Amino acid sequence: MGTQSFTPSNPIDSTWWIIDNPTVAGELMTLRAGEIKYALVFSSSPLATVFLHGMNDQNLQIATLETWVMKDAFLTAAKILGATRIMFDYARGQQSAQSAPLENLIELMKTKIGT
Repeated sequence: MGTQSFTPSNPIDSTWWIIDNPTVAGELMTLRAGEIKYALVFSSSPLATVFLHGMNDQNLQIATLETWVMKDAFLTAAKILGATRIMFDYARGQQSAQSAPLENLIELMKTKIGT
């Protein structure tokens, strides 16, 4: 029996797990595909852990974003780093993954936060 990953139907509303480097302020895990730069978000700790395995930076860790304010801060940092899309639950070698335009998510966070 193979393992299956679970991606919620609406990953925006669930807790986000990200990979960051607490020793370097604002450093986030990103991926470039062609001209598009994605910031990576995972819908579970196990999915983030699988992606983190094999990374050569011992400073990287998994962090959770559980509130709209924390998600908004992450999106702002991703924009500063030049990301234009958020990719959910990417696995190495995967041909495609669910993604959303960064600007749309920033607007959604403003609505959720009430700003």
